[in-house]
Amino acid sequence: MFKYFPPSGSPITTQEILYWLACNAFFADKRKDINKSLRDRFKVEHSYLFTTGRGAMTVLLRSLKKLRNKAEINEVIIPAYTCYSVASSIQNAGLKVRLCDVDPITLSYNLEKLQKMPFANVLCIVSANLYGIPNQLQEIESIAKKNGFYMVDDAAQSFNAKYQEKEVGTFGTAGLYSFDKGKNITSIEGGSIITNNPELAEIIDSYYSKIPSNSVKDNLLTAIKVIIYYLFLNPLLYWIPASLPFLNLGKTRYEENIQIKKYSRLVAPIALMQIKRSNQIAEKRIANGLWYKSNIEEKKTISKINESDQGKPVYLRYPIKVKQREKREAILNHAKRYGITKSYPKSLNQLKEIEEVLVNPGEFEGAEQISAQLITLPTHTFINNNDRENIKNIIDEMTA
Repeated sequence: MFKYFPPSGSPITTQEILYWLACNAFFADKRKDINKSLRDRFKVEHSYLFTTGRGAMTVLLRSLKKLRNKAEINEVIIPAYTCYSVASSIQNAGLKVRLCDVDPITLSYNLEKLQKMPFANVLCIVSANLYGIPNQLQEIESIAKKNGFYMVDDAAQSFNAKYQEKEVGTFGTAGLYSFDKGKNITSIEGGSIITNNPELAEIIDSYYSKIPSNSVKDNLLTAIKVIIYYLFLNPLLYWIPASLPFLNLGKTRYEENIQIKKYSRLVAPIALMQIKRSNQIAEKRIANGLWYKSNIEEKKTISKINESDQGKPVYLRYPIKVKQREKREAILNHAKRYGITKSYPKSLNQLKEIEEVLVNPGEFEGAEQISAQLITLPTHTFINNNDRENIKNIIDEMTA
């Protein structure tokens, strides 16, 4: 039977749909339960829920700016290869972007280049932890502390990952998680800030009290998305939304204007259920990622990411590099239905949208190499043994 796999996603179960319907039928608000679950799990005093991870990041950066309270301290260091929404959040927070190159072997910051950066106007540094693979978080945190700026541990793609036995998202001054479509856990939308810094929490509180809630129209559209996601994420049906070009599935876009709203009561029951079974969800992703790691052979054309021995990835997707452009394109075209994608098509220094806020334009060799070579393989629960073998065989055939 024909299958068309989504690149990522955390399936919403029938049990979760029934719980969602029951909670909304009785107007049960599960947001407090989510916050308690996050605080207990990550051992933090403060947590905040937003409609999107982008909105959460924007509020967090504005709050850090207010906490530092120096006009000239307005730069945020981010990897030159990361999700576009990070740069967009910086721009929406009224701050400047300072790029640091990444190590194409690890996907983490190039620590040598990071240590040599000018820090005089730096407010904070943001980790990436792309595809559920932890950055060198302790090292990044040490650089931030030594030079007197904040660290935001962006775990939008890394719920359940660990570094040095510590949860990703709990390093630095504050952490961030996402419950958006395609993330480790999902409620279709949502993002969270966590922190143990009381002064920062007080500032976030002042912002949060003024943030609007979703409108009735917003909630209606979200409810429709929940049903569509539940029905069509399955590979037997995913070809239907994938065949509709106006949905722009898999497309990476830079959002110039980020709407900031409180997380909706409507979808909270789904997030709560997924948080409770997040270890189970992660178990399948980790198993698929480790299978790729063991069975995809490195050769002249193919290389894998060198993960830190101190990290425990959760593998939102499994990244590999295909060094020859023609063979990379052949894989992407031939194996599109298997959910193989190229992720972010450009490094951030190549994005025209951030030119006005970028303080250090130029070439970033590591990031540009990654954007030109990287492809990602699906790890979600719909991928079985036969699917992994088929993906491996396609890669072997296209790179022979």
